[in-house]
Amino acid sequence: MASIGPSSPTLALRTAMEAGDVAGIVDSFAPDAVLHSPFTSKLVFTGREQIGPVVEVILEILQGLRYTEEVCSGDTGFLVSEARVGNLDIQIVDYYRLGARGKIQEFTVFFRPLPATAAALRRIGAGLGRRHSPARGALVSALAAPMAVMARTGDSLGVRLVRP
Repeated sequence: MASIGPSSPTLALRTAMEAGDVAGIVDSFAPDAVLHSPFTSKLVFTGREQIGPVVEVILEILQGLRYTEEVCSGDTGFLVSEARVGNLDIQIVDYYRLGARGKIQEFTVFFRPLPATAAALRRIGAGLGRRHSPARGALVSALAAPMAVMARTGDSLGVRLVRP
């Protein structure tokens, strides 16, 4: 773990995520924590009751999640991780701010590259939609499908078009 300033212990969230411990992950958040979606600023999850289901879906979707870096300074920090979404590698950066008692108060997720992000959007969105009904899950998947196709196509063709 890299740190800025005095060394600090590994964030409880990281340990719980690596273990796939949903209860431990949710407990690492403050009761009124805010989780900002990597997909849109219009999607924010507030409180452990909303964050828990998101965590469950993420653990189903992200395969082989492993943290490669943890940087912290005072009550803020970053976690860097890698995983797979289907057959695509995804890189993740999480920005967090700790509140009282060292619990996460605010958490923002960033994904790259775009093809893996689009695949994650489709799968995570469908997983969250299915929690309401199978039809919602199917609708979210269908709405995100064109973006996933465009991202995969652009990844292979677009690079050839812009590379010198």
